[in-house]
Amino acid sequence: MYLCKIDFFEMIIKLKRYLFIAILFLFVSQNAVSQTEIKPVKAVDSTMKLSIFLAPNYTYNFALADLKKDFGNNMSLGVDLCLKLPKNWTLDFGFKYFFEGSVDSSLSNATFKNRITSNGFFINGNGEETNEISLDFRGINFNLTAGKVFPVSKRFLNSGIWLRLGLGVTQHYLHIKNPENLVKALEGNYLKGYDHLTAGFTLNQFVGYLHLMQRSVLCFYAGVEFSEIFGRRQREYDFALMGKDTSKPFEVMIGIKVGWIIPLYRKTSAISYEFR
Repeated sequence: MYLCKIDFFEMIIKLKRYLFIAILFLFVSQNAVSQTEIKPVKAVDSTMKLSIFLAPNYTYNFALADLKKDFGNNMSLGVDLCLKLPKNWTLDFGFKYFFEGSVDSSLSNATFKNRITSNGFFINGNGEETNEISLDFRGINFNLTAGKVFPVSKRFLNSGIWLRLGLGVTQHYLHIKNPENLVKALEGNYLKGYDHLTAGFTLNQFVGYLHLMQRSVLCFYAGVEFSEIFGRRQREYDFALMGKDTSKPFEVMIGIKVGWIIPLYRKTSAISYEFR
């Protein structure tokens, strides 16, 4: 009986020891959890209720579909006026100017088949061959785009993956540079019969990353832009066809796009948080 009583008291002591350890563990755990709670501190990046900014941009475009048949890759410079709304929705209106697109030889030969010699030269006003005529791709685009930013970090609530969908209008043409009007057939209204002016409704999509911070001038975005142009030839008369070009090309461009953000107006939330 005595031994049983000793064993009983030893068991009680062990239970108290284990209970003390358990209480201590819960206390430490609770303290650790409380330190990980969200506390209002000096913000790494305050959430923006409203932001308006300009975004000058550059894009290198790869020509695909029917556009590739006539022209090579091109570049564009543009500017967007962007409105960033609560919950990271965005709305922007953009303009873009296309340039430096190469011209496929099949297009130039077909367009000027009645104006070039067997050597591929034009005849100037003095009846002499000249190779000073240059060709390239030019165009413009206007678009209205809506999108949303998905933050990838809780510390930077205005930055993240930027997805955009847009509608617009694109117009492009064969740019013919005729210095000092050397070739009389390629000046004034005659140019309209050769420039293959095309215009059409455009869809565009953008997938990229937006870096936007309240207190930083190093704000930018970069990504891939897709454009689908449902075009129509616009000229009433095409000299190569000896009539109106009624074709409806479907043209695609995939562009690598980068832009710099110039803030115009910012309104932030009253309380900012840093997650630890």
